[in-house]
Amino acid sequence: MKRTILVTGAGGGGSNNLIRSLRASSLELEICGSNLSPFVLAKSNADKNFLLPAADDSRYVDALLSKVEEEGIELVLPNSDREIRRISVDRQRLTCRLFLPPKETVTLCHDKFLMHLRLEDANLKTAKSIAITSLDDVEAAIQQLSHTGDRFWIRPRTGSGSKGATWVKTADQARSWISLWTELRGFSVDEFTISEFLPGRDYAFQSTWNQGRLVVAKMCERISYFFGENLLSGMSSTPALARTVRDDDAIETALNAVRAICPEPHGNFNLDMKADRNGVMNVTECNIGRFFMITPIFDLTGKINTAEAYVRCAFGETLEYSERIDIEENMFLLRELDTEPLILSLQHIENLRFL
Repeated sequence: MKRTILVTGAGGGGSNNLIRSLRASSLELEICGSNLSPFVLAKSNADKNFLLPAADDSRYVDALLSKVEEEGIELVLPNSDREIRRISVDRQRLTCRLFLPPKETVTLCHDKFLMHLRLEDANLKTAKSIAITSLDDVEAAIQQLSHTGDRFWIRPRTGSGSKGATWVKTADQARSWISLWTELRGFSVDEFTISEFLPGRDYAFQSTWNQGRLVVAKMCERISYFFGENLLSGMSSTPALARTVRDDDAIETALNAVRAICPEPHGNFNLDMKADRNGVMNVTECNIGRFFMITPIFDLTGKINTAEAYVRCAFGETLEYSERIDIEENMFLLRELDTEPLILSLQHIENLRFL
């Protein structure tokens, strides 16, 4: 039976990747795509496409509801933080299926500092972080974190893609960085936190849950970063090269973190994790409700297509996989500007012959 679904953010890399994953599944789907920009939507790989207002526009929900009814859309997959936030708040107005975490959980995870406090209260590993309210707080925050190392991580409490984030070594550098973002990009000082810098391995953990039960979880390691050499920090949340890994200690930390964030997890919970100077993994962020931009490395490796599992759960199927931690190790994701992501096994790469 063919289902009609909507993937928001169509034309963008993350949603186009998600649509590729859905097309690689055994599902019969008509996929609609939406975006606020006609120039982005022109690149969509969905079957049908339409424009919607921005998620913070007062017309957004009415426009979305109109398209849901007009196109017979049965399930909406919001795939950006802004749309998840808006749809989460107004979910009762929609006449189609959604597969999202509780509204309170979405709100918590969209404030990285509040999420940090929740994990800290649960005695889970998370980078020591301090919220500031003025530039006068910076010196004391740096001093308080000085025992953690010689670098400190600055980032806004909200947002994605490492926007406004970097590491610094001194309080003066921290003040300068925050001042630039407030003066030139319209941020306010109290939107920033100062944290322990975590220098170790960098993991992405994607998981789908249904009424408190884990459906499937996957993990990969970010090895190099998209345009990393052009960024002050040298790193971001978007890898140019990643590989699947199985780290059981990190997986246990991730699962415990999800349960601390939400007593009955439902929908997608995707964690960023980074190792401290002792090699211990810390949870740094929860990308709630949506899929990672690099979701093909999770959907197209192993036995389970996580995008397919998500849709099946959304339509009320009960999935009981024999191995819910589904990681086919040493599969590599290769990405470059203006090319489709490529997934290759380590053996394939080792067997390549170049002239």
